[in-house]
Order: sequence, then C-alpha cells, then structure tokens
Amino acid sequence: MTSHLVGQDLALHQASDAICDHLNKPNPTKPLLLSIHGPPGVGKSLFHRLGAQALYARNPAADSHHLRCPGPDCSGYKVLYGMDYTASERAAQHAALRSSILTHVNHYPESFLIIEEYDKLDCSMRGFFRQILENSIVTNVTMAKSIVVLESNLGWTELHQMLDDVDGKRSAIKAEHAQSTLKNLVFRRWLEEGCEDRTDTLKMVGLVDFFLPFFPLGRDELIKVVDLRLNEKIDGATKGGTRGRLRWSPEVADFLLENVDFEENYAVEGGKEVETVITRYVSRPVRVWATEMEEKMAQAKTKEEKKREAGRVEGRLVVKKSGGDSGRQEVAVESISMI
Repeated sequence: MTSHLVGQDLALHQASDAICDHLNKPNPTKPLLLSIHGPPGVGKSLFHRLGAQALYARNPAADSHHLRCPGPDCSGYKVLYGMDYTASERAAQHAALRSSILTHVNHYPESFLIIEEYDKLDCSMRGFFRQILENSIVTNVTMAKSIVVLESNLGWTELHQMLDDVDGKRSAIKAEHAQSTLKNLVFRRWLEEGCEDRTDTLKMVGLVDFFLPFFPLGRDELIKVVDLRLNEKIDGATKGGTRGRLRWSPEVADFLLENVDFEENYAVEGGKEVETVITRYVSRPVRVWATEMEEKMAQAKTKEEKKREAGRVEGRLVVKKSGGDSGRQEVAVESISMI
C-alpha cells in the first residue's frame, strides 16, 4: 500500500497494524473504528480502496486495476455517501442509510464499512451510529468483527500547521500529537452542536480507536505521485512493454508539476490534479506513439517476432516548444528507435 500512497506513512503504519490486530482477535467486542482526516486528493479514498483489495481480493497478486472492487471481488466493502442533505430529505435519507448499513452488515459480518463526511452527521444519525457501534449488536446484527472507517476533511488547517511546525519533516510528527489534535477537534465540533450532553459526546468520540492524519502534499510528495501516474499511463499504453519501451526525461515530471496549482507549499487539490495534467499533456502523444508501435508489431508474424521487436523499440517523452511564436511548451515523444 505504501508504494501507491505517497506521504502518508504515519497513518498507514498505524492503520495496517490496527487492522491486523483486529483481525487476529478471536472474539472482538466492538468494531475497529478508524477516523481519517485530511484535505481532498491526499489519498483517503485510495487508502480504503487498497485496504479493501487487501482484505477481500481472492487473488491478492492479481493486477489491482482488473479487480472488481468495489464489487464482487470485495463484497464486504461498502462506501456510504449522502451525509450532507437538505432538511426536506432528512427522513428518507435517514431510513435509507439505516437500512443500507444494517442490510450490509447482516450479509457481511466481517465488513469494511466507509462513512464519507462523517463530521456532517446530524444529531439523529449520530445517535444511531453511536448505538450500533457502542452496543455492537442491533436488531440481531453484530458489527464486532467489522472495520469502520470514518472519513472527513475536518482538520485541514491543523494538519497544515503540524507540518509547518516541523518544517515539513513528516517523520518528526508524533502519532500521539496527531491523535490528540484530531480527537479534540472532533470533540469540540460535536460538543458545539449540542446533540447530546458532554458525557455522551465523550463516549461517541471515545469509540474511535485511531484518529489518523492524511497530510497535504508538498512538491517532494507530488513529484512521486507524478512518477507513479506516468508509470501507470505508460504501462497501460505499452501493454506492459509488449508494444515497446517508453521512458521520460526528468524535465517531463518537472514540467507537469509546474502546471499543478499550489497554495504556498502544498498542492491545492493534493494529487487529484496530477491526473488532469497528465491527460492534458501526456495522453495524446503517448496514445499516438502506442498506435504506431502497435502497427509495427502487427507486421511481425509470430509471437516470438512480436516479442523480439517490442524489445527493440524505444521512445522517450521530452518537453519541447510547440510551433509558433507563443513559446508554449508541450510533451512529445522523440527518439523512436530500433535498438
């Protein structure tokens, strides 16, 4: 998982250890509750998707891009949305959420349940969640063996400040400090809303086992995301090298990073914008090159010839100026050669 998620080692190490310990308990008395916090685009959704693949995939060695997850390959994995809705929809939304949760857990007692934007739960739904999490068994449905991830953007400012306090050195941030900061933040938010008395609010917050920080991504982290996404793009275009090899010069990654929006030291949308930038500048030249290579491979008569030709064909992504006097730069493929 750490090879796919960049800059979130503190959260990942705690989460993986907590999940392994929970799975090893013969008779857990409550579900494992993980509360993950951070701005958009820093890996929260990727974390639980990869976690579901690791928990449920029938063939963990299979290419994750071909796993039906969410879906039949991760049947116990469920993501719940819709925590933010208008007053007129409240009754119907409450009924739908309750039914969805209870039905899913009834079918999959060892479920992996994700609750998006849980900080937006209103008083009624928060009471319902406290009931099923605190009592573990509701209407003959047990959640004790389940893993519940509460996902939230809450804590964005606090996580920025944590990084600034240590000059961006993520390894210097203590797990206890992050836990305390995020836990107190959630407690204050819920106490202000006045859904229950202070004691019940403490109980609800106390049900959460870990409050995990997903930090904003700086330039050092984002360049790694760019490399990961370029590898994925090229691997898909070359079909794992069966259409030849395609590399890129370091200036390509730097160029792409320059086209991502930053606010001071951190990417505004985390790693989300990397996909957009790669589509804008890289997808077309790579697709054109891959089509040309496929045509070359089609000329080979046997599988052995195709494999041999693919091993001889190589291209390189570079940054060059586009035609005209605008000085605009673009990504292109050059040096297509037969080695």
